[in-house]
Amino acid sequence: MKMHPAEIAKEIRGYSFFKSFSEDLLLQVSAMVHTETFQPGDYLLKEGQLNQSLIFLRSGKVEVSLSGEVLTTLDTPGEVIGEMSVITSNPASTTVKALSVVDGFVIRAEDFAHVHPKDKDRFQALLFQIYCFILAQRLMRTNEKARLFEILNRELHQAQNALEKGTGGRVLLVEPDKKQQLPVRMAMGGTGVHLDIASDLPAAREYLKGATYDVVLAEENCVDAIKEAVTGNNKTHGVLLTAKDVQGNLGVLKNNRYIENIISRDSEDRNATVRYVLTALGKILNKDYFGLEKYLSWGVEIQKKVVTKSSEREHLREEMCNYFKKMGIRSSVLDRVNTVSEEMLMNAIYDAPVDSQGKSLFNHISRKEEVELATHQQSLLSYATDGVLLAVAVKDPFGALSKETIIEYLLSCYTGMAGSMNNEKGGAGRGLHQIIENADLTIFNVKRGIRTEVICLFNIDGQKREAQPSFHYFFR
Repeated sequence: MKMHPAEIAKEIRGYSFFKSFSEDLLLQVSAMVHTETFQPGDYLLKEGQLNQSLIFLRSGKVEVSLSGEVLTTLDTPGEVIGEMSVITSNPASTTVKALSVVDGFVIRAEDFAHVHPKDKDRFQALLFQIYCFILAQRLMRTNEKARLFEILNRELHQAQNALEKGTGGRVLLVEPDKKQQLPVRMAMGGTGVHLDIASDLPAAREYLKGATYDVVLAEENCVDAIKEAVTGNNKTHGVLLTAKDVQGNLGVLKNNRYIENIISRDSEDRNATVRYVLTALGKILNKDYFGLEKYLSWGVEIQKKVVTKSSEREHLREEMCNYFKKMGIRSSVLDRVNTVSEEMLMNAIYDAPVDSQGKSLFNHISRKEEVELATHQQSLLSYATDGVLLAVAVKDPFGALSKETIIEYLLSCYTGMAGSMNNEKGGAGRGLHQIIENADLTIFNVKRGIRTEVICLFNIDGQKREAQPSFHYFFR
């Protein structure tokens, strides 16, 4: 149904592009506007083709790509599409495709000729002023992406160096999806690690017949490859590659408790997959499991505080939050950091300490009761940020946390049975659940009977909160 110019003016008045327009000029522009609907898969722009239209996104989501590589997606009402090709009269430099039903306001270049002569100069000046504003905003975003890309490159280079310094190794990836094979190929390039790839379980069995592997990486539908590789061979380490779905992962882990290592991956985030695969392999092949610095850029300053008694938890958390506040970390992120660190400290003080027989010393005590730790029982709180991620970790000298504890406690929490395993404990039994739900990624590192380390990572940009928090674990 055709919209009246007054209706269009009312809607576009809130778009950044038109905020400097007077009411009469806004009405003139609204008279030029056409409404258009694009179906999923339709192209709004095609790379290399001439474009004569400005398109303002009203609703829906579009994908922007260059030479077949996806650059970004847009779904904010008022986003402008096609402004550069209209300004320069050159072919479109990118392709824009509808990912859903998209409604847009369209102004064709020829319609600009219908602006009243008395307003034409002012209209043109406003257009170019607004174009400059848009280009400046996009340049700022591009510069930020370049900064993040540089940090990512340093992280990947650091992780690759860690593998190169090791003794090499042989890795088998069992992954049917060729798209998901690519990040692992990229991770292994230039590391000195030999990589074989099997597309299914029968192919994996053929590889396993002919060689012994240091690490077998397998996605959850090919988990039997890990079982067959590690059975009777304590030199082979299995790594399960899971989706970023805590509850779904728990179902897989419940039925495959022999798996010592898991990492989650986002099928749409190749960079994160490369980074986490590299980090996992570096930890396993180099037998170097601990340290939050493995998840941050090289050279970060790590703050370390010894935990001696339960009554100092509040002071330690306050000191940490003040440190991050001075670095400009958002309060919304710090609230989550505070919640997570309290749970981690409680676990380290009340749950972790065990005697020589493995019997818990303090977990039956109310969390309000004071506990003072002997020197050999004390934990270490560490925290740092590299400008992209914030990391906080607590390490205890006991190594008493088990895979079964993680799996069973999370199963009880996610099935509405929180606290059901906690009859003889002084806490509420929701600590691990709270940690995972508030962090973007939680990593459990455990050397049995020696040390436990829990690391929580947070995206510093509060707008980039992970929709699905996830966890990794490494047991040895």
